[in-house]
Amino acid sequence: MSKTILGRVLLGLPGLFILLSGLVFLLAPERAAAKLLLDPQGIDGLSNLRGFVGAPVLAVGISILMSAITQKLEYARPGVFFLFGLIFARLLSFAVDGPAEAFALYLTVPVVAFVLMALGHKLMVSEDAPAAQPSAA
Repeated sequence: MSKTILGRVLLGLPGLFILLSGLVFLLAPERAAAKLLLDPQGIDGLSNLRGFVGAPVLAVGISILMSAITQKLEYARPGVFFLFGLIFARLLSFAVDGPAEAFALYLTVPVVAFVLMALGHKLMVSEDAPAAQPSAA
């Protein structure tokens, strides 16, 4: 397996996970809300989960997958900002609200997703770089 293909797979995995998370919020917001200990109030609450959580998360996942498929790394930028924002929010919550029971899990998931994206990017770029020229000594 070439470095580029492995890089595309590593980049695409977080995109697929994020895309599927967005789909769950769009198609089954009650189930998604229960997993995250959220309590949407009636139809308006479900609509807000679909619109304010499901749609943006789905869009981020699609952009990361598009990056992996087309090898246009700039398409992955929304994913980077999304994951950095998520990591920042988890750390802020820890500082302001105190430690949650599942804090390690809450922080590990976006960190692992970011590391996979970074490794994928590195592998995709490394194969595109020109070979090093031997120096004349």
